[in-house]
This record gives sequence, structure tokens and C-alpha cells, in this order.
Amino acid sequence: MTAIGFDVGLASEYILSMKVPGKRISRSPEYRQAVHEFSRSLTLIVDEEQLRETIPAKLREFFGVERVAVFLREADGGPFVLSSARGLGEELDSSLAFLPNGRLARWLKVNEEPLVLSDQPGVVDFLGDAEREILARLDIHACFPLVALNQLKGFLALGSTAGSNAFTLSGEQRELLTVFAGQTALAFENAALLREQRARLKRLYRAERLATAGELAAGAAHEIRNPLASIRSAIQHLRGSFSEGDKQTDLVDDILAEVDRINDIVEGLLSFARPAEPQFGRVNLAELARHVVTLVEVQAGEQNVVASVDVPDIVVRADPNLITQVLLNVVMNALQAMPDGGALDIATISTGRTVEIRVSDTGAGIAMEDREKLFDPFFTTKKGGTGLGLSVCYGIVQRHGGEIEVESDVGHGTVVMIRLPEGHGS
Repeated sequence: MTAIGFDVGLASEYILSMKVPGKRISRSPEYRQAVHEFSRSLTLIVDEEQLRETIPAKLREFFGVERVAVFLREADGGPFVLSSARGLGEELDSSLAFLPNGRLARWLKVNEEPLVLSDQPGVVDFLGDAEREILARLDIHACFPLVALNQLKGFLALGSTAGSNAFTLSGEQRELLTVFAGQTALAFENAALLREQRARLKRLYRAERLATAGELAAGAAHEIRNPLASIRSAIQHLRGSFSEGDKQTDLVDDILAEVDRINDIVEGLLSFARPAEPQFGRVNLAELARHVVTLVEVQAGEQNVVASVDVPDIVVRADPNLITQVLLNVVMNALQAMPDGGALDIATISTGRTVEIRVSDTGAGIAMEDREKLFDPFFTTKKGGTGLGLSVCYGIVQRHGGEIEVESDVGHGTVVMIRLPEGHGS
């Protein structure tokens, strides 16, 4: 239940079921009321995917626009990309984008009013060649800005209205459409804020769990380490009492190997509980990625895994040893997911403020119920694994001011995304 006294999910279903009475384009009071009610209620839809599907459909239903494209700005100040569309047919292309500092975006941001191309040929001439080409390719006749919190979040690109080769809405209908666009902007903003809030709460909850587990791990490691050292010393002394060829020697060696394995787990606990502070410097990600692939190329070859690196010379301020540890851990996990061969790719995406290292594999993938637990200490799906590798990696990335996330599709592979602040620190 919400503060306004009704369930948002039920409200969303009601909103989606709203229809325009009578003709699609009408000047009747019922028509105006339906558009206003839907516009005001848009902010109750908090699912971005649902908004992307609903907005184009309702624009066509309410205003009779044949072709609709919704352009939204990417996170981190990226371009305005094609988010959803109706009526574009085979011309739908997710790579279509408008620059945030392009002339169309600047005009919409400054004027905060619709741009109807046939009414303002001077503005059309002012636009960049690439912008005019996209609008012409999509057969767009009008652009309505999506402004929220004094920021241009995107715009609605609309084609001709029904039964016409032009944008023929009346003045009153354009006013209704402007209101609709304003509420659409607020709806997308609310949905984005909710998504970010959920992500922050998720990170906070995970950090609290890791902190608690870290305290327990530190105490446990301290209590285990000293008696373990005594046990190992005693076993080594015992081994010296056996003569060469004694059958008991193999048994003692097996015990020593298990003691060493326990010691490795304890060392992992200490690394997780008391992580080393990063020693920041300039790190070239291209060189680091190639180095990591070189370290695993023998194992990759034995497993018939083809590894590729598509990383330009991007410099980040980071600890080279710790970031190498993270990337190597992720790459080794990818190899373990492809025992019978596959493809391993390391690539980067840069926004100017952050750089995302993407490690992709074609392995078995990770089940949905396991993804939320991947960074939890001691959780593992590998036989004999300690479940500390990704927990340690998570802590390292956090101390670099970054994030690490996993996307996976069972049967089709996994992508691990490591995001770090981009910079040229020394």
C-alpha cells in the first residue's frame, strides 16, 4: 500500500486499461478528461519497461500518431538513445542516437516547447546534418521534449497523424500532448529514481552483510590460525619419525595437504575480513587485460576456449595488483564455466566518467536464484570452492569507488561488469 491509499500495481493496471471514448481524435470533454486522467496517473507506473511499452501505445491511441519513437538519455550523461517505438517497422534501430550537446537537444532544452518541423523550417535548417538524417529516416514530424527537474530527460519523436501525411493536431490537442509529455518525463524520472533507490538499498544491505561476515571471519581466522600452525608443526615432526618407504608417510602427507588447504581458507578469510588498502596509480586497462589473458592462455588452450581482448588504452586510477586479482578471479570463473570449450571476451565501455570492463563467457550461465548470492561470503556453486573469491573482489572494487554486477542467461553464458572511475591519477 502507498501513502495515497491504494496499490500502485492495481493502479497501473487501471491506467493501462484506460481508453479514449468515441473517436481516437476528438474535442469532446470526455476525450480531454481521459487524456488528463491518464497523464496525471502516469507517475504511478514505476516500472521503466512498462512505461516504454505503454507510452508509444497510448500516444497512438489518444492522438492518432502513426509513428512514435521515445528517445531517452543514457546514464552518466550519455546520448539520447532510441528507447521504444511503435509504427517504425523495419527501421527500428537501437543504435540511433542524438548527442546530448547536439543542436536538437540544446534547442529542446532551452525552449522547453514542441518542435513541429513543418511550422519551424528555420529550426530544422539549424539542426545538424546527422540529426536531420535520423528524423528524415524515421519520417518524424514533431519532437516533444521530456523535461523533469529542469533537465532534458529525452523527447518524443512523432510522425504523421492518422489519415494525413503531416502532423495535423489542433492547438488544443497539442496542448494536451504537451501535458502528456510533461507527465511522461516525470514518470520516467520517478521510475529511474526508484530503480536507483532500490540499487542503493541493495548495495547497503550487501555491505552490511559483508561487514558482519567480515567481523566473524576475522575472529574465526584468528582462533583457527594459531592451533593450525601447531598442528602442522606436530604432523611434520611426526613424519620425520617414519623411515623411508613407510606406508604411513603417504597418510601423513595427505593430512599435511589438508592442513594446508585449511590454511588457504583461513588466508582467504583474512583477505576478506582485513583487505589491503589500495595503492593507487595509473593503470592501463589494455595492458592489464592482455596480461591476465596471458596468465590463463595455457588453461584456455587445454579447454579449447578462445580468448579475445578488445580494450583500448584507457587509464584508470587504481591499484594494479588488486584490479589484476579481480579480473583474474572473474576470468578463472569464466573458464571453469566452459570445461568443454567456448569463447571468453574482455571488452570495455567508456562514458568519460566511468569505464566498464565486461568479461563475457559462453558457459552454462547462472540460475536466477543464485545471482543474488554471488557476492555473499561462503556462497559457491563450485565443488571444493570456498565462496570467498567474488566477495573479496566486491570489496576491492568498492574500495576503488566502483561497482561489480553480473548478468547471466542459463544456457547462454554470463557477463561480469566491473565499473571503475575513469581518470589519470598518479
